[in-house]
Amino acid sequence: MTVPKHSYKDIAAKKVKLRNAKFNAKWLVPEDQLPSPDTKDVLNWIESSGNLTDKELKITGSIAETILDNIKTKEWTAYDVASAFCHRASIAHQLTNCLTEVFFDEALERATELDKYYEDTGKLVGPLHGLPISLKDNFNIKGKATTVGIVNFCFNPEYFEEDAVLVKLLREQGAVFYVKTNVPVAMMMPESINHIWGNTTNPMNRLLSSGGSSGGEAALIKLKGSVIGVGSDIGGSIRIPASFQNLYAIRPTFGRFPTYGARSGLPGLESVNSVNGPLTNTLEDLELYCKSVLACEPWLHDGKCIEIPWRKVQIPEKLNIAICGDDLITRPTPPVRRGISIIKEALIKDGHDVIDWEPIDHLRLAQICTSFFLSDGGVHITKETDATGETLFPYMTNYGTSPELKVSELWKLHAERTTLIKKYLDRWLASGSLTKNGKPIDAIIMPTTPFAGNPNGKYHDSVAYTSPFNLLDYSVGIFPVTRANKDLDPVDDSSSNYTPTDTKIWRDYNPEESHGGAVALQIIGRKFQEEKVIEMLKVITKLINYSD
Repeated sequence: MTVPKHSYKDIAAKKVKLRNAKFNAKWLVPEDQLPSPDTKDVLNWIESSGNLTDKELKITGSIAETILDNIKTKEWTAYDVASAFCHRASIAHQLTNCLTEVFFDEALERATELDKYYEDTGKLVGPLHGLPISLKDNFNIKGKATTVGIVNFCFNPEYFEEDAVLVKLLREQGAVFYVKTNVPVAMMMPESINHIWGNTTNPMNRLLSSGGSSGGEAALIKLKGSVIGVGSDIGGSIRIPASFQNLYAIRPTFGRFPTYGARSGLPGLESVNSVNGPLTNTLEDLELYCKSVLACEPWLHDGKCIEIPWRKVQIPEKLNIAICGDDLITRPTPPVRRGISIIKEALIKDGHDVIDWEPIDHLRLAQICTSFFLSDGGVHITKETDATGETLFPYMTNYGTSPELKVSELWKLHAERTTLIKKYLDRWLASGSLTKNGKPIDAIIMPTTPFAGNPNGKYHDSVAYTSPFNLLDYSVGIFPVTRANKDLDPVDDSSSNYTPTDTKIWRDYNPEESHGGAVALQIIGRKFQEEKVIEMLKVITKLINYSD
């Protein structure tokens, strides 16, 4: 079904009205009792507001393993847990505008079924029995819509008839689905804003963006409206939002987790693959998710999954870590540079070997990645936006102006990409000549973006800290370090003037505006090293000992 052209505002309004009708009024805070719009930090507002019961606070403040254990021992029912997260997610949405599809009634019905099954049989449905899991909007759920921020997809189709493979596997393990979360148009912007649902803000500082494209997911998780959420990443879409909310996250190598059945913003693009992975408040939840998904043997359900079960790995007692504090494309703002200094000092103090890493080929890798995004000349996106007269956001204008690449040009980029992948691997393995023990580096640590959360609408056009690793297809983790502090992070006297974007970012930085924003970094392992990345994150977590 193609909707009438030039009616995108009416279509979007109808969709939002339908979504809003699915909220439970008793779970919503009256407008006059919400924090004022000029209240920046709402991170602890839910706890202090008195809107949740003590039991709801305890449930939503627990890690996934505790929730599952308490359901198993019948301390809590699956219904108790689902109800608590539906309630908290409702308030999180009021604070940040993070939700798209809402289906609380179905979640409670499913939780009731799980409780009855457990009562009748004495058995759990699976290892995730009763655990609520939130999903980025692109995951198809049977009976639900998937808009991915495109107005023409609001009712086209009105709902999907099958679960995405990942959804199916999690459901069979006993997971309960209750919400989907906001994204940018076609999931191709680094801020989660679109003409249907609007903008999702950052609960750590609502003057700042929640990031994109998994921004709604990150905001919801940070406010503990979800214990585990799933996002996707084709140029930084898991890592950027996770870093903007000081979460833990994994961007896995393609083929580790199933992707079949999710709706894409650029269907058919395989020059650079989209992957999905978890975002969580704790490292324990991150690992539990990874183990749970791979226990389902997803390679038997998605033909592009690789048969690699979760492995037990042992990392060296002392790691070889390369640090790249500046990609020489966009200089990190002062809070992020302070975060780099904190982790570098902590690693050295703990006896790890730390070397500098030059961002060789990062610019070219980022340029190629962008060329892949635009290789169809924006045909897919503009076809869908033109269908309703939907206007493109400034960051999306390239999709309406870029020429379509010839096959020969695309093949040439593929060949160059492959050469750069080999060159990067060779440099990684040759790093043993720079380390004290003569062994190659275990990982690279670097910023995720130049910001501690960018001001709303001012991300500009740089994803060069993240997109190179999409082309390399490396395993990457995100970890929190600290928060921006106006007293510790003054403005730089001058711009480094690497690029026009670099200068814009320098001009935009305001210590007062960014105060309280998240400072998180990425740790990069090689392909299919998700287990090793998590083990290294355990070491880092102990060294940093971060808390909000």
